[in-house]
Amino acid sequence: MKEIKKLIDLKSIITLALTGALVWGFVASEIEAKDFLIYVAMVFTYYFNKKENKDEEDKEVG
Repeated sequence: MKEIKKLIDLKSIITLALTGALVWGFVASEIEAKDFLIYVAMVFTYYFNKKENKDEEDKEVG
């Protein structure tokens, strides 16, 4: 249950919404492939980097 709550936090919702919007823009030919890859890479790098940093902080505290 705790894991499900972590998945539904605001950061995850924003990340999924932004990714969905980027995919839609790419499919509708509004965003070029090179731009699509850059945006998606930035979003996922930020998201997973923050998650890893939080995990490391939790280990230091606990």
